[in-house]
Amino acid sequence: MRRLTILVIGLMVLGALLTSCDRLLPSSSGSQELEGTRVALAIQQTSMAVEQTRLAEAEPAAPVVEPPSLPTFTPYLTYTQAVVVEPPTPEATEVVIEQPTATEPVVEPKPTQTFEDWLMSVKILLYDDMYGSGDAKVIQNAVDGLGLGRNTTHVNDAMGDLLTNMNSATQWDLIVIGAESRVNISGEYFDALSEQMDRGTGIVLELWYIDDVAFGRIQPVMQRCGLAFHRDWWRETFSDLNAYLVYLLDPTHPLFSEPNLISMLIPYDVLWYGDVGDLLKIVPGSDGVLLGGTQQKEHSAYGVIAECMEGRMIWQTFSTHDYKTQDMINLWQNYIMHVLKARYTYLQQ
Repeated sequence: MRRLTILVIGLMVLGALLTSCDRLLPSSSGSQELEGTRVALAIQQTSMAVEQTRLAEAEPAAPVVEPPSLPTFTPYLTYTQAVVVEPPTPEATEVVIEQPTATEPVVEPKPTQTFEDWLMSVKILLYDDMYGSGDAKVIQNAVDGLGLGRNTTHVNDAMGDLLTNMNSATQWDLIVIGAESRVNISGEYFDALSEQMDRGTGIVLELWYIDDVAFGRIQPVMQRCGLAFHRDWWRETFSDLNAYLVYLLDPTHPLFSEPNLISMLIPYDVLWYGDVGDLLKIVPGSDGVLLGGTQQKEHSAYGVIAECMEGRMIWQTFSTHDYKTQDMINLWQNYIMHVLKARYTYLQQ
């Protein structure tokens, strides 16, 4: 519409200029007709231009088609925890408290008593049926020679006292039984020995008459030791004493070196004839060991010295007083110390 107004005003100004020109120039008839024709044409053209402009304005404008807009992607909101920063307090001093670290309780090892210290307080029960016979006190001399006399309860040859003490509540470390005279210990004594074996007590047993009791109440004791009766051992008057040598089947064994060095046992000034002892054999698969025997190269039978129960029990199946006195005192001291060491080891477990 604005353009149409400007165009009309422009044509009116042009018409006024043309009219002014006609007035200034001298007129003639030909010129007037020509001029009139031009004016008419100008007016006609102006009218046509105005009409075209009006029609153009009147026509509706073509709609502008905008391209379809794509959907806007809105990302999911993520939650971020706000960090709250507290301003430091000027006067505050940071104090770090160390929390105690959980640790396993420290178990202090039990103080281990040495064998020598333990030996000062051992309890020994001694029975020797050769007491009062007038013969050498071999076992008693062996105990005294080791300095253990004050630790020993000596019941001498009192069998009743022996049984009472074995059945008591006393925790014996060593029980020594020298059953050499021809008064036999049997029956309930072996029951008491079995109970002492259960306690881990050390035992040294001299017994020459196993053949008489082998199938009695001694049987459980022998079975626990892995020993069995092999045969009886006899000596006639005027027999060759060389037939009664006792060979060391394992000369390197501690039993024959601590504290005394022991060699082959030789009969001397023998006291007993007839039934002088018994020969043992090892039960296969047992922990019994023959350490002395009548056959130098036989290690499973013909034994007269044996050990079992991890060294806590020693068996001697010949009579002490048929061999040299000092040799037997030395051997009995080795018996006692060997069994006491085994007892000490047992108590440390």
